[in-house]
Amino acid sequence: MTEQAAHKSDRWIPWSIVAFFVVVAILDGIFVYLATSSHTGVVTKHAYEEGLNYNDTVAEAEAQASLGWTSDLEIIAVGDADQLVFRLADANGAAIEGATARAEFIRPTQGGMDFGLPLEQNGAGQYVATVAFPRAGQWDVRVFVQWKQKRYQQTKRVVVAK
Repeated sequence: MTEQAAHKSDRWIPWSIVAFFVVVAILDGIFVYLATSSHTGVVTKHAYEEGLNYNDTVAEAEAQASLGWTSDLEIIAVGDADQLVFRLADANGAAIEGATARAEFIRPTQGGMDFGLPLEQNGAGQYVATVAFPRAGQWDVRVFVQWKQKRYQQTKRVVVAK
């Protein structure tokens, strides 16, 4: 039997296998970095407690639906700031006046930027606030209203351009 001479090209085959695993390890490191430095996915700090109160949340939603109220929420660009305009009417279409209203602004793509503002009544059934968004992009606007022991809320996703 004769021995077959090793080819020069056979030397790089083990190194190519090592290089493959080095590339995979580098890519895994990049993925781990991106996963830990981007949005955490945490929406609420007390998810378990809020889950226990789910039936109360459903009852509140049913109570709100039985009111028959209608609302409209819009963000209007006014110079350097924006203005939130919220209109609220009862089941007969009459404007609801004298309510206490508050808006919460939640950034779904980045934590730590959420804030809230009280709304002031400005005309029949219209509540307004001047808003200075810290960043352009997507925001969830949630308006909470209390009027004569009745509660109402509306949520709308808006895109703010600056």
